[in-house]
Amino acid sequence: MRQPNSRDNNFHFSSPLSGTMFSHVCAVGSAAKRRHPRLFILSRFAARWLLLGVCAFMLALLVCASATPLARAQTPPELVVIADQTPIIIEAPKPFVEVSRILPEAFAQRARALAQANGNRLLAWFIPALSLNSQLNEKPNDPAPRSRVLQVQVTKELEPVRYNAKSFQALRNDNTRGFAAIGENDVDTLFAMLDLRQLAQKSGGQKILGASELGPDSFTLCIAISAEGSDQLGGREVETSVTCVTYMLIKEKVILLTVTGPELTTKELHNAMRLTREWLTILRERNPVGK
Repeated sequence: MRQPNSRDNNFHFSSPLSGTMFSHVCAVGSAAKRRHPRLFILSRFAARWLLLGVCAFMLALLVCASATPLARAQTPPELVVIADQTPIIIEAPKPFVEVSRILPEAFAQRARALAQANGNRLLAWFIPALSLNSQLNEKPNDPAPRSRVLQVQVTKELEPVRYNAKSFQALRNDNTRGFAAIGENDVDTLFAMLDLRQLAQKSGGQKILGASELGPDSFTLCIAISAEGSDQLGGREVETSVTCVTYMLIKEKVILLTVTGPELTTKELHNAMRLTREWLTILRERNPVGK
């Protein structure tokens, strides 16, 4: 076999590209280089830029192809609840997650208790992500701590009815008559004026602290509650909490949003009111008028 020397301008015979179209182009290019050296230099740079462009384009396609399924996988499925055949998109503020399918037995137990107490139907139940981890890893002698809870409900009386602005105003008047109007800035003064110690001494009590306006087409009742707790060791402590119950008019239907804090304190009432305001804003954005 002839050995190439330094004067040979043809492509090296031991190259893995030998015999391919690429080697043929290079061989032709060698002859062209001798006849038109300037033109060869320009064409060589043009070929390099073309090759770089093709590589960049292929890389972009690979990135898009791999990123698209990942983005879809990270997007949670849309939660839609039905109120008297009317679909309503539900989304809660972060870091709350809907757990009806993750904790089906606990959800069913909560739904039954709610239906027996007042006939309401539980549509969705949210708890913080960290609280979910605690519940999933709960041990018999080490119960998970009480957490903040968000719920979506409909009442047996209100669900079949279609409301407009006028009829909703009448509903607001009926349910807020006689209660003080309170805002987030009134919470500290309110707790200083009220004696809520009796709630901590006996279970089954509740007191409406006042009515609040936290968003359009809605009204909120702030309620202090005491209930009998239980644990795996037979304990029956009285547990107090604060709940904001909001009547929200959406798509001509009235749904109930409850935001519950695990302690009867000014801090938890402040937090429950802020969460309610944020939740109302999210639901308005997810359910625009006319859609």
